Amino acid sequence: MGQTDDAQLQAKGNGRGKGRSRGTTDNAGRLAAFRGKGGSGSADWGNCDPRWIAEVVKYMQALGGAVTFGLSRDRGAHMLTLLLDGQRETLWFNGDADLEAELEQVCATLETML
Repeated sequence: MGQTDDAQLQAKGNGRGKGRSRGTTDNAGRLAAFRGKGGSGSADWGNCDPRWIAEVVKYMQALGGAVTFGLSRDRGAHMLTLLLDGQRETLWFNGDADLEAELEQVCATLETML
């Protein structure tokens, strides 16, 4: 890196304010705020028959993909993400959704892909 490049980097660094570098700005405060934003919704994958969850995992494994199960930040909705061949599709279900029926539909679709 030449002197000109060093000077340009120094000039960029001066624009960050108070000499802070990227990634170190009040992380403790940000994490505390993140922790305090927990939701109070009723979505819970534990209300679903675990056999349907296992079926989704089985089909995604057979396709060579991956799946994640989660909740919205406010815990008001279920989230299901399917990952396959560089593609990602996230499905959302309301907290009071019929999860067995929803996952049955997901499995039927995945089965056609085998």
